[in-house]
Amino acid sequence: MRVAEYRSLDDLAPAVASEFVSVCRERQRDGGVPCAVLTGGSGGERVLEALAAHPGRDTVDWARVRFLWGDERWAPAGHADRNDLLADRTLFRAVTVDPALVHRVAASDSGVTLDAAAAEYADVVESVGRIDLALNGVGPDGHIASLFPGREELEAVGSEAPMALAIRHSPKPPPERVTVTLPALSRAERVWLIAAGEAKAAAIGHVLAEREPLLPAARVSGSVETVLWADTAALGASAASSS
Repeated sequence: MRVAEYRSLDDLAPAVASEFVSVCRERQRDGGVPCAVLTGGSGGERVLEALAAHPGRDTVDWARVRFLWGDERWAPAGHADRNDLLADRTLFRAVTVDPALVHRVAASDSGVTLDAAAAEYADVVESVGRIDLALNGVGPDGHIASLFPGREELEAVGSEAPMALAIRHSPKPPPERVTVTLPALSRAERVWLIAAGEAKAAAIGHVLAEREPLLPAARVSGSVETVLWADTAALGASAASSS
């Protein structure tokens, strides 16, 4: 895992956005359609804002970028709890995307059940041939997507594991969600972890030390690179030994 340290989220988010633009631009230059897994939370929102404001934003043909989400809250379409609303209010407001390439998790008012929504999303993720990058916000407990420490969802591994699961009784509200699984995230060429703030320091120290039991954030890796984008506060005492 490579560690990219920044003074604050204000510095970190534009740096992630620059690399995001570069990945998409290079993939399109080769004739491909880049695929990115988006994340929620404050870090994910700030990266989306930085993408919308990036000076090189328009060097990417956003109508030829495929979007997935690492997880989604089981809430009605347009509800403030939903992660896709963050993208709608930031990046998607600033650029033109192809709705057919924006793969949203079904909303709770869509007429399907939570289990059906998870099964449908698992099929969507399975159908995507290549994931170029996966953004993952790291929680204070070391969770990513809606994969929380000590939960049975972490045991969904191996070739037979589904690409997405329904979550009930989430330790973080709202209690019902859809999440992609560890094997789905590890299909990405680039797995990027985002952590900012002192509240993340204990979890990040645990992840970098690879202490058992491994936290969810320590259980994913990209086939090309795994990068922890972190500010100095999140790195805490780990900064000197891990950079």
